[in-house]
Amino acid sequence: MGPRFTDAEGLAVGAEGQAYISFELTHRVAQLDPETGQTRVLGGHADFDALQINSGLEALAIDPDGALFALPERSGEETRPFPLYARRAGQWDIAARIPRRGPFLPVGADFDSAGRFYLLERALTPLGFRSRIRRFNLAAPALGEATLLTTGPGRFDNLEGLSIWEDAQGHRHLTLISDDNFYRIQRTQIVEFTLTE
Repeated sequence: MGPRFTDAEGLAVGAEGQAYISFELTHRVAQLDPETGQTRVLGGHADFDALQINSGLEALAIDPDGALFALPERSGEETRPFPLYARRAGQWDIAARIPRRGPFLPVGADFDSAGRFYLLERALTPLGFRSRIRRFNLAAPALGEATLLTTGPGRFDNLEGLSIWEDAQGHRHLTLISDDNFYRIQRTQIVEFTLTE
């Protein structure tokens, strides 16, 4: 396999340990066997082949019911929402259309135990990266959209991974990790926030 088949972007691990990876360039989602490292490509949505080069299935998440969700990094136009693809019972459909707001683009996603969808987004500026986290209730009118965090340029590096988890006291935490792209001028960071609501 050449480089077009190895650009992994999203990782999602289910409650029973099943793992999935999303890829761009050759846009697809594959199930991963953690013991062997082998992957099995899942059937895709008809839209996947038309996704933009280097802007494909960037964010991947599993909801509490075990459904798999994937979101591309770009929507094709600055005024067009991002399609949120869901795979249930072996079939992909479009579960929602996430509003596109400002220069931010999706890079990571996860669900909390209540089934709410969290989206990590990134924007690149001349002064460095900006990050934003939005939360959605996919069953609510207007998706129950709420912005939880927006950072200024350079506050953090290239944050691309997001994981939501709860501690023994029921406090909800958001753990983020950056991608340094193997560049010396970038940093690998792990950043954590605790929700107070």
